[in-house]
Amino acid sequence: MIEIYYTYQPVDSESFTRFILARYYNIPNAEICKTINGKPYVKNDKVYFNASHSKGLLALAVGKSEVGLDIESFSGKPRPAVLAKFSAREKYEIVTTADFYTHWTARESYIKYIAGSLAALWRRVEYYGNEIYFLGKAVNVPLMQFTLDGYSFSVCGNFSKYTLRKIEKLPENR
Repeated sequence: MIEIYYTYQPVDSESFTRFILARYYNIPNAEICKTINGKPYVKNDKVYFNASHSKGLLALAVGKSEVGLDIESFSGKPRPAVLAKFSAREKYEIVTTADFYTHWTARESYIKYIAGSLAALWRRVEYYGNEIYFLGKAVNVPLMQFTLDGYSFSVCGNFSKYTLRKIEKLPENR
């Protein structure tokens, strides 16, 4: 089970992560560290998380094993520079704006799942036929995708179910 918390409140991802970890996971004052590629983790704890934000929405996925999360708002237009970086197989499947963001978030959630860097791995990852491929081979990592309020969500990790929890109010002194 993966739990996804989200908010439209103005807050930075680290403050939101600390709030969620303290309130729902009994980890007050979590020491948040980052891997060499910037993936955050809690020092000396077995909780895994990943955050993403897009046009006023911040989301945080939390679970008991590695997770990668990416969200994108459908309100933008597909970016030609990014579209050009998709493979021919992916471009064949990208017909609508929603398709574009579904492919984009799938790729990025996998790269975040493996704690990679977008710059180094973008062209090595593909998403087509509802599968993620790394270096031309299908990966055996589940990908959950859904839309919410005009956003595309992709969650990569060994989870078969998710729960969504909207956070309406955050503490004043964040």
